Amino acid sequence: MWRLQSEVAAFDAARFQSLGPGYVALSLAGEAGELANQIKKLWRIEPRIGQPDGYSAVGETERALIADEVADVLMLGLVLANHLGIDVEAELRRKLEVIDARLRTGHYGNEARDADEPA
Repeated sequence: MWRLQSEVAAFDAARFQSLGPGYVALSLAGEAGELANQIKKLWRIEPRIGQPDGYSAVGETERALIADEVADVLMLGLVLANHLGIDVEAELRRKLEVIDARLRTGHYGNEARDADEPA
């Protein structure tokens, strides 16, 4: 198991064992909404956020706000995975293989490129 997943499991076990999967999933959705809201606010003042080069438009202050929400999303995702016995590292590796296979068959069209193509 991924070391960070184990750390979150220990933190959660000491504090939040009364929360069921429905509550955790809804909390995860809420935090994802807060993350999206941070991006939306930035997008209103910086249209490049919607473009591939938009990452460079994120300043330090906005980056810190986004980082806080990303941490919430990841933590709750790990909590849910832990309670369901999901090895996140193994599942991420599996998912990367699925996405790679989709890329190789043209599933994503022009929005992505094969890893073998030059950047």
